[in-house]
Amino acid sequence: MSESLLSKVKFLVIAGVGLFSDGFLNLAIGLVVQMLGYIYFKDEKNALGVIQGDEVKAGLSLGMIGGQLAFGILGDALGRHSVYGIELIITMFGVLMTILLPWKGLSHTGIVAWMTIFRVVTGFGIGADYPMSSSLSAEKTALGSRAVLVLTVFSCIGAGAMASSIVYLILLSAFKSSILHDINHLEWVWRLLLGIGIIPAALTLYARLTMKESKPYEQYVAKETSLTKKDQRGLKEQFIDFHNYFKEWRHAKVLFSVSAVWFLLVHSDIAYYGINLNQTIILAQIGYGKGKTPYETLHNTAVGNIIVQAAGYLPGFWIGIFLPDLIGRKNQQFWCSLIVCALYAIWAGITNHTSTGGLMTIFTISQLVINAGPNTTTFLLPVELFPTRVRATAHGIAAASGKCGALLTAFAFGTITEKIGLPGVLGLFSGIMFLCALLTLMIPETKGKTLDDIENEVLYGETPQVRYAGSETPSDKSVTVKPKLNQMEDVEV
Repeated sequence: MSESLLSKVKFLVIAGVGLFSDGFLNLAIGLVVQMLGYIYFKDEKNALGVIQGDEVKAGLSLGMIGGQLAFGILGDALGRHSVYGIELIITMFGVLMTILLPWKGLSHTGIVAWMTIFRVVTGFGIGADYPMSSSLSAEKTALGSRAVLVLTVFSCIGAGAMASSIVYLILLSAFKSSILHDINHLEWVWRLLLGIGIIPAALTLYARLTMKESKPYEQYVAKETSLTKKDQRGLKEQFIDFHNYFKEWRHAKVLFSVSAVWFLLVHSDIAYYGINLNQTIILAQIGYGKGKTPYETLHNTAVGNIIVQAAGYLPGFWIGIFLPDLIGRKNQQFWCSLIVCALYAIWAGITNHTSTGGLMTIFTISQLVINAGPNTTTFLLPVELFPTRVRATAHGIAAASGKCGALLTAFAFGTITEKIGLPGVLGLFSGIMFLCALLTLMIPETKGKTLDDIENEVLYGETPQVRYAGSETPSDKSVTVKPKLNQMEDVEV
């Protein structure tokens, strides 16, 4: 019996809230770092040093790497329902501790250390959400199609980033008179900004903790393993499954490809986060993040963020939802990567010869294309390319690779920009986007493939030859794994 529309929308909200928090808290940190400079670093020209700012920004990405890897493995080893919801608890704890930064008594080093440590904790929780929500979305009864549901959940990142900018602007306006009177009143703005970001997570925590196991996991993994393990499945069995599957080059090659593209490109990668994590720097470079007073500077940055997100960032997410089923995942990622490559090259060439309006336009267009293309496909492909028993683990590895790119960017972007300027950085990003297009050619197309097809390795044109942990088959080198579901395109949770 198919689910009701209300039930599907409920799942969308529950799964999307973690990624909403990711978008909200990631964009917010660039704004918070700017405010911390005005409050605590008055003797340092009202700004954190380049390295200090990089450390605070990088904290979230560092934590996300651990969360993505750990919960990807746990989600496959213990089941989705066993760990789903714990990631929100970790996220909320990390944010609350960040907000509780002591008002007085900490040195510059102490402030940076506090913010960085609890941003790492926050990141661990947010990162854990990636393999869990993506796998559950892929294994859920479709909302239109599998790609539409997975990417609708993913688009909540864009909604979170947009919400962060809107909330920031509202808070600045609400505290305008007190900020103009005393810049230290920005304390309320940055603490409230981060606190508001975790309210949706708190409202959906119970629903996650009580969510049932997905049907594909029960059929393909739990029941099959229980044939000899008496319903016991743990890390040992998961590591055996992972080794047996990815020891084959055809599987390992695909995991390498999706991980490398995510590292270089999207969502938490070098090119994508190099732009978005440092959006305040870029807006200042193109003349839209400056003002005569600190308040004007902060206000203009907020408005600039909203313009870019409304015109290119969020629409890009929405357009990207429907492209996979129209043109295919590979075409979407390949051609959009090439277009962004060209846009960054043009942007690099006109940076010092074009008006603020012209620079804002190309910034916005590049945001639209990168979000409509590789930013969506890198999230979708890891849960479509691999079978249920390694799906979350593979997605966690690919996502963690992306965060390694983000981590590199967080530490390097400000310094590199100072050395070679924004045009030089954009030229570097243009080359990275071209490399992403080439790597895409190594990835199979998943358009039109069902969960049953994925389990049977139709992507590789033959029946799987992998021996999984818990199988009753003899320990020969290759055995056929029979599917547990009969040609079902999508399966209910």
